[in-house]
Amino acid sequence: MGWKKLLGDIKEKSEKFVEEKKKERNLRRIEQQEQAEQRAEYENTVNKLLDKFEIPDLDEFLMKYLNNKPEPKIEKDPDIGKITKIRPGRREYLDFVWSNFNEKDITYDQLKNFALKKKIITPSFFGNESDDTYEKSDFESIINAIRVGFEPEKITDEEHLEAQLMIFLKAKFPDRKIRRQVTIQGNDRLDILIDDKYAFELKVPKQRTDLRNLGAQLEEYKEMYPNVCGLIFEDINEGNLSQDIMDYVDKYKKNYGISTIVLGGTKRYS
Repeated sequence: MGWKKLLGDIKEKSEKFVEEKKKERNLRRIEQQEQAEQRAEYENTVNKLLDKFEIPDLDEFLMKYLNNKPEPKIEKDPDIGKITKIRPGRREYLDFVWSNFNEKDITYDQLKNFALKKKIITPSFFGNESDDTYEKSDFESIINAIRVGFEPEKITDEEHLEAQLMIFLKAKFPDRKIRRQVTIQGNDRLDILIDDKYAFELKVPKQRTDLRNLGAQLEEYKEMYPNVCGLIFEDINEGNLSQDIMDYVDKYKKNYGISTIVLGGTKRYS
């Protein structure tokens, strides 16, 4: 009986050991499969984002975070001794990016943040929020920056005010595309357009009619640019239009859903 029990115990332990090893192998196999799936998902996510980058974008990204980029290949013709530089193509850039991802010298978060800052993509690309929501928030940040930080010097007319605002915007937002006097249809010209989607129309009113005309312009421009803002310069030395300006600012908001910046300053007469 003793030997039978001993042999039985040995067999039971052996079978239990084999079963545990089998479970361990299955767990390792599952873990390896999950890791492979995660890696494939990660590579797919990165490649989708990289597809949005042009070569100049990749060039700027790599120089910013690595201070390094793919170098041209040098080829020499053995017959005539001519040396030719072959610039790296997109494939070389992508291989270079991935080699540094694998070495952990650059990260996905750096790529993502760079793409957002440079407007290569919008947050909707990541499913965080709609483009409309993002653009509304982005537009408001520009409006607030002007409202808080822009203090015009003495001006002579709208063109002078526009020139000062352009200097401010380019200094405040050096990475943005900022244009002035943009032809939009026929002879109509929009005063300032940022990133081809944020519109600003300036007015230095001399009479109430100027404010009414600004309202018509803003209503028309909003059909083309949902994010449009009026900017009114009020001469603090005159003040005869103060109440009219307040009334029309309310009308623009109520009738068209358009925000208006009112800037106080003085005019220069020459």
